Amino acid sequence: MQTTGDAWRYCDNLDNPEAIRQLVQAVLTAHATIAQAQASVNPEDFASVPDWDAVRSELQRALQAVGHPAGQA
Repeated sequence: MQTTGDAWRYCDNLDNPEAIRQLVQAVLTAHATIAQAQASVNPEDFASVPDWDAVRSELQRALQAVGHPAGQA
């Protein structure tokens, strides 16, 4: 996947406050999950102990809310 730093350009709903709220919440949840896992989970359990499916689902719903194509996956 090529990253150009302008993924926001593909978000059709950035003018929707609720969509922005969902996106910020999802980012904060992902950040907190990663930080907590790094601080308290054994490295060999990092891939399975945090609820990565829940984090991924929240991020996908947020991307869908802001209209980014990655939310459709």
